[in-house]
Amino acid sequence: MRKVVLVFKKEMLEAIRDSRSFLVVIIIPFVLYPILFITMGFFLQMEKKREARSIYRIGVVNYSLMPELIVHINAAEKFEVVEGNSPLAMFRKDKVKLVLEVQKNNDISIYYDGASKSSRSALKKIDILISDFKELTVKKDLQEKGLSEKILTPFTISKNNIAPAKKMGGFILGIIIPYILLILAFQGAMHAATHVTAGEKERKTIETLLVTDVRRSEIVLGKCLSTFTFAFFAAVAGLLGLIIVVQSGISTVSADVLGFSLAIPWLSCVLIIVAMLPLLWFFSSVLVAIGSASRSVKQATVYNTYCLVIVLVLALFSIVGTTTPGTTLFFIPVLNGALLQQQILAGDVKGIDILATVGSSIVYAIIAYLFAKRSFEKEEILFRS
Repeated sequence: MRKVVLVFKKEMLEAIRDSRSFLVVIIIPFVLYPILFITMGFFLQMEKKREARSIYRIGVVNYSLMPELIVHINAAEKFEVVEGNSPLAMFRKDKVKLVLEVQKNNDISIYYDGASKSSRSALKKIDILISDFKELTVKKDLQEKGLSEKILTPFTISKNNIAPAKKMGGFILGIIIPYILLILAFQGAMHAATHVTAGEKERKTIETLLVTDVRRSEIVLGKCLSTFTFAFFAAVAGLLGLIIVVQSGISTVSADVLGFSLAIPWLSCVLIIVAMLPLLWFFSSVLVAIGSASRSVKQATVYNTYCLVIVLVLALFSIVGTTTPGTTLFFIPVLNGALLQQQILAGDVKGIDILATVGSSIVYAIIAYLFAKRSFEKEEILFRS
């Protein structure tokens, strides 16, 4: 074990001497979150203000068939109404965001551009106004016939969100944190693994290490430990950056924008890091194996980039999921770590999911380490050119 520690210290010292290591592992993760959240919050608030001030240009065909509706729309002061005869021609000629076509039987057809964000926004607003106008028209008819308006609403429906603000904040953070945290950890591991394997080949120092009395298994264990350490610090730095932003209130993603405040309990942070440990070792072992088999830093970087794309895709699945994930998903590497982090942040952790994630990640980490060890022991792989 003493020799493993010596290899570990050697790799850490060489990596620390490289100024890029500090930049990739500490500075970028620590600064990325503040920049991300401040920028995101700023644009969310700007978009909200712009949306409130926006006046949409819309077209109306057969204006005379339902003038009361147009009066109702104009009263909202959110639309500029333009009359025309052809919906499609009005999109091209008058640059409208949507077109209302009133039929002779009082039906209304709405034409909009689904590929345009402003057109979809105008559609949402006009839907509300038309629904209000429809309700007013029905009430007026009922009053003229001497009937009660209660006929329209025999019962009411109220929707109540029982999730506390703390849990809602954790749910929102759970969409963002795991995705970025996994990327930061992988990039930290990628930088270190390339430096201690393919980089050492290019520096012609790996031969010196191999002729010592240190066994190959001890060398690869020391290199995996140093890579794991860099991945660990990258994840911690990224998480600390986020905590500073959220807890200090620097972020402009405010309660006014989201409807609730964001907060990260310290216990959740500890659990996230602990849950990531097997996955970080998996990253480290895979990247050390790739670096050992690569002929140069350039080749290792190309292979590692392919792996990064896989990590991105798997982490992305945790964001796009629309239903509660089944236990099977917690056996998929990377994805299981992202899903477990989401549960931790939302305060809804299930024991079976923890066992599936941690257990499978440990198995994958061991397999990856054995693969790295086997690759490092084959000289035809280690010294190929």
